[in-house]
Amino acid sequence: MERIGFQMALRPGAEAEYRRRHASVWPEMLAELRTAGAGTYSIFLSSDQLFGYLEVDDFDRFRRHMAASEVNKRWQAEMADLIDPLTDPHTGFHRRLDEVFHLE
Repeated sequence: MERIGFQMALRPGAEAEYRRRHASVWPEMLAELRTAGAGTYSIFLSSDQLFGYLEVDDFDRFRRHMAASEVNKRWQAEMADLIDPLTDPHTGFHRRLDEVFHLE
C-alpha cells in the first residue's frame, strides 16, 4: 500500500462551492477512483491550501488510469475554476508531499 500526500490551492472565494461539489461527488467519479485502485482518500482544507491523502496499491497504475479516464477529465474540468491543482510536470499529478512520519 502506498500512502500519497499531495497539495493543491483553492482559488480566492471558491471555498463554499468547493465544499458543495465535494458534498456530492458524482457516483461515477467515486467508482472511477475505486477502479483505479484508490482505497482511503481524503482532502483537508486549511485557509486556501488543500491537502490530499490517498492510499493506493500502485500509484503509477492509479495515475495512468485516472489520466485516461473520461470521467476524471470531466471532473477536473469542473474543478478548474475552483482550484490550482499544482500539477507536477514530471508526473502529471498534484504536487506530491514527502512523508516524514507514519504510525500504524
